Amino acid sequence: MGFLLLGIDSLIACFAVGALVSRRSWLPYAALFGVCDAGGFLLGTAFHWSVPDATANVIETAVLVGLGIYWVAIALYSRRVAETRWVWALPFALSIDNITYGLIDHAWSSSVAVQAIEPLLSSALLALIGLGLSAAVLRAI
Repeated sequence: MGFLLLGIDSLIACFAVGALVSRRSWLPYAALFGVCDAGGFLLGTAFHWSVPDATANVIETAVLVGLGIYWVAIALYSRRVAETRWVWALPFALSIDNITYGLIDHAWSSSVAVQAIEPLLSSALLALIGLGLSAAVLRAI
């Protein structure tokens, strides 16, 4: 179950923005979630950055609120959502919390690179599932 918890934020985010991502971009977009989460984990282990959970949550929330306001403004002031390039910033914003996950002492494993595969796969798979669920809901509506 811990494997799935690492990428639950990717699932929720992709479900929310699935309508903004074209179907042909699903795989690269989901892969970007995995790469960013694995990169955040590796930054935490390599540089031993000390980012308190509260700070990571504030930064992540501020970035997400800013992106949300931007998307709402686009939806209100344009006839169609034509400018969606900022949706690609979302994986980077959601990787901030993985820096703190990387700070945990992982003495039980011999390789940090092998451990980075867990958030990579979890986030990428759950992001892809979120995009699929979003498309299914849009079709149902």
